[in-house]
Amino acid sequence: MVKNLLICFVVVLMIVGQTACQNNKGFINRPNRTLAKQHEVNLKKIIQKGNNEQERIKDYLTHMHLNGSVTVIKNHKLVFNKGMGYANFKNHILNQPYTTYPIGSISKAFVAVCILQLQEKGMLSIEDPLSKYIPGFPNGQEIKLVHLLSHTSGIQKPLWKVWDTKPVDMIHEAERRPLLFIPGTRWDYKDINYLILGYIVEKVSGTTLHEYIQHNIFAPAGMKSSGFITRENLFPFTSTGYLKIGQHLHSIKKLNPYPLFGCGDIFTTALDLSRFDEALFGGKLISRNRLKEMLRPRSISKYGLGLYNYGNRIFSRGVLLGWESLHVYYNDKTQITILLNIHSKRTKIKAIANDIHTIIKLGKSHNLEM
Repeated sequence: MVKNLLICFVVVLMIVGQTACQNNKGFINRPNRTLAKQHEVNLKKIIQKGNNEQERIKDYLTHMHLNGSVTVIKNHKLVFNKGMGYANFKNHILNQPYTTYPIGSISKAFVAVCILQLQEKGMLSIEDPLSKYIPGFPNGQEIKLVHLLSHTSGIQKPLWKVWDTKPVDMIHEAERRPLLFIPGTRWDYKDINYLILGYIVEKVSGTTLHEYIQHNIFAPAGMKSSGFITRENLFPFTSTGYLKIGQHLHSIKKLNPYPLFGCGDIFTTALDLSRFDEALFGGKLISRNRLKEMLRPRSISKYGLGLYNYGNRIFSRGVLLGWESLHVYYNDKTQITILLNIHSKRTKIKAIANDIHTIIKLGKSHNLEM
């Protein structure tokens, strides 16, 4: 009986987790004060123990039992780039700096860049109505592309069916559901916004979304170890994903690429994702003015266009079944990328990033070559 309940619980988690990151939240910390104080003491001990930043970060990640890969860049210099734990427990394959992971909703930042690039080329405007690209979409004249980018469109999550195997199928399902609110009046994080944007990128550019990202983002950013989850290759990455329930790990055996289109189908390494951030914030992908527009939070949320902006840090997070990812750009030019292949509610990935940032602030740089 208990075993059956556990299996049912895992199935429910897998169904919920299949979306790129439907309930993506910001940095909200409400820690128990006693636990927070003890954590601060433990962190100080780790910082005092290490001889340099690399040792301190590694000691900290070991202390936290982190399973994945981590990259840290400070002032454009690579400070840390290592794998921790196992990419595959059954085959005893260790995580490495070059291990690849699906990054879920972090893919949205790439699609947002695609839209902004097309705007710079004069091929569209983020103020265009959705009806310009999908005629007949209900309330399409009131829904602007910027509403999709900022998750303020009011479009409901579509009821996905097994025979829906193209983005247009999902869009037709979304058309059947009424808007939740007047576009621009509320913030409601929904993957369907970016699935529609991915479809628009293809329609405007005349190429597939994957080809567009490959040529216009991966190539200029130097992301040579990145790619896409497709129906032809459901597991193109080298890490196995695990759901941790209690003390048990359950490996992920199946992924569905169709609902992930435009909102969660990219895989990469921690270093490659850091290269994306370097290229984005360095002006290699979009102009400074477009970057400001991308990073500007809307008045009703901390979300800009594909990224959260909390003032002292800009980030996005992705969850896909057995994987969890985070990349953070702090205002002191520290970049931290964490890619995990064990997903557990007990893992506080944002707190881990903040701890690493604290270690960096307190130590002297011991730089590596990028």
